[in-house]
Amino acid sequence: MRVRDDGEVIRQMIVPATTTPLDPRPTLVLFDLDRTIADYDGAKLVRTQYAFEPHFNDRDRLDRAVADALAHGGEGADHFEQVLAGHGISEPDLVEEARRRFMADLYRGLRLFDETLEIVAAVSQVASVGLVTNGPTAIQRPKIDLLELEPLFAVIVISEEAGVWKPDPGIFQIALERCDVAAANAIYVGDSAEHDIPGAHAAGMRAVWVNRLGIDWPGASPPDAEIRDLYQLLPLLGIERSSAMRSS
Repeated sequence: MRVRDDGEVIRQMIVPATTTPLDPRPTLVLFDLDRTIADYDGAKLVRTQYAFEPHFNDRDRLDRAVADALAHGGEGADHFEQVLAGHGISEPDLVEEARRRFMADLYRGLRLFDETLEIVAAVSQVASVGLVTNGPTAIQRPKIDLLELEPLFAVIVISEEAGVWKPDPGIFQIALERCDVAAANAIYVGDSAEHDIPGAHAAGMRAVWVNRLGIDWPGASPPDAEIRDLYQLLPLLGIERSSAMRSS
């Protein structure tokens, strides 16, 4: 993965890891949200750049500080003090200002991956489509509204609303029941080896791992299929991309 000066994330295309069509073809395809159809990491990069920019006059220093913050992990800004101190910024008011800027707009830079709308439209021609996501309702619902996802999916299940979080199979069973589809006839498409794949398997579903970084499978029971981007979902469902583009 490379990052342009304007913050745009550039990813290499990689040969698909799985191309054999799923048999039987599912009648319900459930998608994860963050890092699967929405570029959460790209948005986190943009937010961190925005938070750090006032404190760096040199672009190279800024880029190194942002890279360190992203490598640190974590979803909030608690690590900013440590990261900024490592780059010579230790004044409490400056650290607090960086935190404030990071938290001021939770959705800054958030967008769908380039292929998302085309792929969801194509899949919806052959199966019902739904969304199952972990997270607080107060965070995920505005995100869904911002990205205009509500009209795209037959069912949307958010963990806090459902009272159950992935990898608990109960959250997948809620989606299955709402769509009146048996688990054997559904698949889940997600990026998390910890929450998505084992949770779907526990619910009796097949699972497709979205491995955009091309890493080795880090979990226990492997996914039923592996893809590098959502375009590679199409052959698994027996959909030709040329016909998908015509229908979208």
